[in-house]
Amino acid sequence: MELSAPQIERARRGEPAARAAVIRAYQDRVYAVCRALAGDEAYDCAQDTFVKVLTQLDRFDPSRPSPLGAFILRIARNTCIDRARTAKLQRELLAQHAVVLEPTPPDDRAEVLRAAILALPVDQRSATALRIWGELDYDEIAEIEGVPVGTIRSRLARARATLAAAVAGEIAHAG
Repeated sequence: MELSAPQIERARRGEPAARAAVIRAYQDRVYAVCRALAGDEAYDCAQDTFVKVLTQLDRFDPSRPSPLGAFILRIARNTCIDRARTAKLQRELLAQHAVVLEPTPPDDRAEVLRAAILALPVDQRSATALRIWGELDYDEIAEIEGVPVGTIRSRLARARATLAAAVAGEIAHAG
């Protein structure tokens, strides 16, 4: 659901009710994208996303063809990627100084799929999350990612193949 141009303009001017409408309109999509990209860190990433959205809303240009949703989901994607980079550095430091416990294996297919999505390379995971949970079309994803539409198509095709193999492997393993 996209907000109307007057609602967006009121939110850009800082009107509290309009800003709350922005959050309500996009909170589910943002959380779903963050869940796919950041896993257990999704709630924090989603909150960080909306803090950034509300502080950067004046940078949104309503005259551009991309909708507010694409602007917000780009911020969500970047927030998740930044958090993942920080977490990777922290894990590397921890690995140098402590024993790292292995996570327990997933119990059901939903967990297998979630783990498989989180294991995708970041470019495929990002495109998949923006397509499925962000509900964006290929052109919007390409704009957010800064790559041609054909690249998005191939990333999504590779991600689908990887996810299908992971789910099929789990079914074969369980059966």
